[in-house]
Amino acid sequence: MTVQERIIELLGKRGWTKYKLAQETGLYKTTVYDWFNDKGYTPDRKSIELICAAMNISLVEFYSGIDEGELDGEQTLLLQLFAKVPDRKKKLVFDLLSNLIDEK
Repeated sequence: MTVQERIIELLGKRGWTKYKLAQETGLYKTTVYDWFNDKGYTPDRKSIELICAAMNISLVEFYSGIDEGELDGEQTLLLQLFAKVPDRKKKLVFDLLSNLIDEK
């Protein structure tokens, strides 16, 4: 299952449309629709975090619906390790990763 397929699955479980997802996350409607059209865009980390917050699920719950075949070995390991991080320290992990990404 791809990220887009997982989003569609979660939308179906809640009875939400793509438009409703855009409203709940505060993302532009065109941004959400571009994930599913011929442009082939994929949601970035921040967008997935917004989706999780709007749906009241964790990132681990979000990614648990994605086939490991869609992830490479490092991504799978990262998710496995992250699942073991105590909830009170998960924000530290996000902050660290965000800082590493920002340093270019």
